[in-house]
Amino acid sequence: MARQGRLWLIFATVVFAFPIYGQTKVSFDIDHFAINVSQLEQSVSFYQKIFKLTEITNGTNNPKIRWFRLGDDAELHIIEVDTLDKKIPKGVHLALAVSDLDRFRESLHSMNITYSDWPGKEGALSTRPDGIRQLYLQDPDGYYIEVNDAKH
Repeated sequence: MARQGRLWLIFATVVFAFPIYGQTKVSFDIDHFAINVSQLEQSVSFYQKIFKLTEITNGTNNPKIRWFRLGDDAELHIIEVDTLDKKIPKGVHLALAVSDLDRFRESLHSMNITYSDWPGKEGALSTRPDGIRQLYLQDPDGYYIEVNDAKH
């Protein structure tokens, strides 16, 4: 429980402006998310197919890294590594808001992409207490992605 609180605190400092030592407020915006993957091309194909992401210039010039536009102001960096030893719980996930969750869900069905609700029931949606509907899917390396209708 304490660990979850610390994670929330980190998130809160990223999203909200806060005063530093009584000075002018400093604010942060999300710049990018980076994930390590075992097979770059497989992951790139997944993210482009499912989320229709636009590839952008990779500022590193490293052929094992690809960059994509994620929304208006953020990026997704997909980085191939030689060994991938990870175990990430569902609670640690990328969350994307979509304008039409039902249409997105239909596209998952048409591509035979498995998804579930928060408890894990395959093919189901969750509805949060605030009325936001959501579903969860996993990429080829097991990263969880929440797709919801929060901002639309």
